[in-house]
Amino acid sequence: MKSFLLVPKESIETQARPGVRGTAQGERVLSRSTALRFSAAQKAPEALTALGLRSATLPGMKPAVSGQEPRARRSGRGKKAAKQAAATPMPGAPVSEPTGAEAGSYRFMPLIGATMAHFYSPDAEKAARGELAGDFEFIPDVVPLSFPGPVSAGQTGPRNRGMSSLAQREWPDESGVPLAHAQGIRGAGVMLGILDTGVDADHPEHASKTIQFRYVSLFPNSPHNPARDVRGFDPDGHGTHVCGIAAGVHHGVAPEVDLYAASVIESETIRTSLGRVAAGMEWLLHQFSRPENASRPAVVNLSLGFPLQPPPGISEADYLLNQRALQAMLRRLLDSNILPIVAAGNSGPNTVGYPAAFPEALAVGAVDFERNVATFSASGAVGRRVVPDVMGYGVNVYSSTERRCNNQAFYERMSGTSMAAPYVAGIAALYRCRAPDLTALEVRDLILANAIKLPRSADHRTGKGLAVFR
Repeated sequence: MKSFLLVPKESIETQARPGVRGTAQGERVLSRSTALRFSAAQKAPEALTALGLRSATLPGMKPAVSGQEPRARRSGRGKKAAKQAAATPMPGAPVSEPTGAEAGSYRFMPLIGATMAHFYSPDAEKAARGELAGDFEFIPDVVPLSFPGPVSAGQTGPRNRGMSSLAQREWPDESGVPLAHAQGIRGAGVMLGILDTGVDADHPEHASKTIQFRYVSLFPNSPHNPARDVRGFDPDGHGTHVCGIAAGVHHGVAPEVDLYAASVIESETIRTSLGRVAAGMEWLLHQFSRPENASRPAVVNLSLGFPLQPPPGISEADYLLNQRALQAMLRRLLDSNILPIVAAGNSGPNTVGYPAAFPEALAVGAVDFERNVATFSASGAVGRRVVPDVMGYGVNVYSSTERRCNNQAFYERMSGTSMAAPYVAGIAALYRCRAPDLTALEVRDLILANAIKLPRSADHRTGKGLAVFR
């Protein structure tokens, strides 16, 4: 079986737009409208259905999307095309049982404008390419993504260091977090999406809030291994730590945000696939685009990325296609007035990974609480793009991790740009809480403009400086 993410070429080639802007006389129109933005997106599931591939679109109600109007069908398409379109299941349609004779399976993801396809034979793939290669990139789902590697060499404390919450948050006064909280700005009304290993919803840091959680399985496009919405869990602790930094009740930068967490990374390999990230991103956009959420501000944190070089056995062409597809997903977030914040990586200076190197991302490096740049913090330049954009606290940061069988909860100090990114995501949530009518790009500009400048470093790039709330 071969798996491909089918992305419209117009989607990959379209540059990120400025985002939703205000109307005349200071009024703001910020409703989210992303579904079927690219006209070619619908063509893939129609063609795959006609070729005998079975839809693995997951059951569940398809949320109405603000600004989306029904389209009239073109009169010249003919009865065959109309029949194919009618047979194409949309999100929310029942999942059919396999018969054993399918040419493959697919899942249509309209909000990111892509379709994940699995071909069970070379003939099925060849036929699909014949129908769709003119409009779609066939991106092989072969390049692994992972969160930045663990940091050692004295940069982190021992595991299970704390068995209880600290008496007070550790965010310094210079961060602006204590001031924001004193003013009642704690992230209320803002939606924060996290793509990571998961979150322990019963950890004391998170148990008092309802967390929307989706587990994206190893095979998210198969009806036999469906993604599912369950109470949040985390077999690793990395995602729980990230969520605690951004949104923890006792230690979070923005403790009152509404948290949406998708588990897309396995604890054993700390790796994931483009298809799983796409499925997690699609789920986040579905949640954020529901009628009750369509005008609410949102932020997404991604402490994950591609390796610096193509892995062994992966061609340069396939590697670049995977990169471009991930970049297109970040553009969809910006198109939807959602600010994507990503970890720069832990490979040190003169190393730039993806998605941090994409101009659509707000890339975050790490400093300690004395404003010293962490030795592991990735930095560098790709063309005119300098990484990182901004810095966050990412050395020995105290946050939630896991619980023992007797329900004893642990906290831990961890280091990495994976910790710095959710700190900045929390800062972004505070700004969006204070001024919910700002666009994602305006919030990004505000973070960069208010950053505390850092001393020049001979080895590291530090962007605009330390992100703070002012």
